[in-house]
Amino acid sequence: MARRFRYKDIQLTQLRSFCVAALHGNFTAAAKVLNLSAPTVWEQVRGLERQLGATLLLRRGRLVELTTEGRILLELVQPHVHGLDSLQKLFDAQRASGLPRLTISSSPNLLANYLVGPVQEFTQAYPTVCVNLRPSIQVEESLAQLERGQADMGLLAFRPEQIADKALECEHLFDLRLILMTAVGHPLARKKSIKPEDLVQYPLIMQHARSYSRQALEGIFTRHNLQDRMRVVLESSHADVIRSYVAAGVGITVIFGTEWANPQQDLHLRVFDPRLEGLPACLVQRKGGHPAEPVLAFRDLVRRKLQGIR
Repeated sequence: MARRFRYKDIQLTQLRSFCVAALHGNFTAAAKVLNLSAPTVWEQVRGLERQLGATLLLRRGRLVELTTEGRILLELVQPHVHGLDSLQKLFDAQRASGLPRLTISSSPNLLANYLVGPVQEFTQAYPTVCVNLRPSIQVEESLAQLERGQADMGLLAFRPEQIADKALECEHLFDLRLILMTAVGHPLARKKSIKPEDLVQYPLIMQHARSYSRQALEGIFTRHNLQDRMRVVLESSHADVIRSYVAAGVGITVIFGTEWANPQQDLHLRVFDPRLEGLPACLVQRKGGHPAEPVLAFRDLVRRKLQGIR
């Protein structure tokens, strides 16, 4: 007969070893991450299985794979293990600063054009809280910061299916549309309707190859057999840099954004094609956490300011 589950018998070290072994699919790899021996990791997982009366991992040669019970347990405990592992770092950081902190991970574009108002209002309401902005041009980097507890929340533009296997949850706020951006005096700024054929007549300023904006634009050109007519004169990973060069007349761009966020008067912005799928902008946080009061207040403020903007 299987032993009854007794919560007080389960140790954090067992849960941590199980999570790391499950994610790496290998006891040896998990041992390197945990700075333990492979037999120690194996014994901790086996002890956990004995206490739960369930098989969690099956060996397939040198690899291990999750059972159905293992998947259930991983989904339940992974957010809590991540949270406890990050507790010491968060505690040390706040103790060293002497002030409560709110850490936000986002792209330079979203930080500069969408979060200024919410942060301004928040700092006025919470003058003793230090807001720490962590800009990143790679969504994967921001997601990793949130998973490791290095950021309290993120405002990220990405496809939510990217976090299907992560201990994170997201809340959709608004959609970024493909925006055609030109200098104010550019011929396309005066044109009533724009087709893909019109874009390839002018020099293009593009984001890096892995960006959603570039992939979307190249997909449009491919569908219209225009890829060979593209003339890229400048590439940059930063949307604000691209804006400056578009305003200077170096080229035009099509980039995910909104007409709502246009701080530069020497630019002309318009939605390129309303029928095209937008890019979701989402609030992202760790699952199962217990956010501090300033974090909750900032989350509510961002919802009020940005929910459903166009």
